[in-house]
Amino acid sequence: MRDKVFELNLENYEVGQVTQEFIDFPSFYGLQKVKAPLYVYRASEKTSPCVVVTACIHGDEINGLRIAQSLMKSKLKLLKGTLIILPVVNIYGFLNKQRYLPDRKDLNRCFPGQTKGSFGSRFANFILQNITRYGDVFIDLHSGGPGRFNIPQIRCDLSNKDLKELVEKISIPLVVNSSLRDGSLREAINDLKKPCIVFEGGEGLRLDETITKYGVNLVRSTLSHLGMIKPSKKYVFDKVVIEKTRWIRAQEGGILINKAHRGKVVKKGEVVGELRQMTGELLHKIRLENDGVILGISQAALIMAGDALYNIGFLEAVNTEEDEEFFDYFDLDM
Repeated sequence: MRDKVFELNLENYEVGQVTQEFIDFPSFYGLQKVKAPLYVYRASEKTSPCVVVTACIHGDEINGLRIAQSLMKSKLKLLKGTLIILPVVNIYGFLNKQRYLPDRKDLNRCFPGQTKGSFGSRFANFILQNITRYGDVFIDLHSGGPGRFNIPQIRCDLSNKDLKELVEKISIPLVVNSSLRDGSLREAINDLKKPCIVFEGGEGLRLDETITKYGVNLVRSTLSHLGMIKPSKKYVFDKVVIEKTRWIRAQEGGILINKAHRGKVVKKGEVVGELRQMTGELLHKIRLENDGVILGISQAALIMAGDALYNIGFLEAVNTEEDEEFFDYFDLDM
């Protein structure tokens, strides 16, 4: 990247002060300058512990931006360490209300990136090098894509002992034990032996203030656990852990009549939805094959055969066919 772009150096930020500024990102087509917001709160001479919050790695997942806004405007009083927030990482997708980068790459499949490669690879490398220069703990804010609503949850690899201990101390009602995804920011940070938590909540291109509250509490409880802010009585540490997830898909096309509530625990055999013809005749009822929690729901009513309808988190060990797991990989938003 030949543009003169931003390079994070905490020595440029005054201790005890909050800085909000717009920084230079790589330009559009080498012609149009691009700036994105940055928040830095350096509370002490010693930069650690340093928490980095990222949002909008997918440009249409704007509820993460709303969480970041709430944090930046909440007049935090850090006792020590540093808080860094990038509210809109994929500024290019955000400006176009799209998930992807201008080269049609999914940024969250481009990490760790490299200085010589596609635009997506170079941009991923630019982001990673800046945020990992000082960061000790990372929180990456996501939502479902447009037309898919996710209940508030975090996704992380609980086989990592340090990460598991961190998760036990933060406020979130639902934890999905999720393996690392190739090319994701979470995988790249994990390779650096640092903890990264992915928050999921809400729907693409929409804001939900309930989701925002869960995201803000997640970040604030993390800061509290690290001794960076005073603890709060409102944090809830009880949580359900999901070990396996799966999308229920439409057996045939039709009109979806949803019968379920997101976040609800549903029993084996329970009807969660119906598919009907245009004239209203019932095609079939959608029933659960195992007990589970509804993690996400398609908001679309017009359905094609094979469309993902309900994302189910299982409360006990179940067998999932390999081909189902393979296709589920492409429906994950993180």
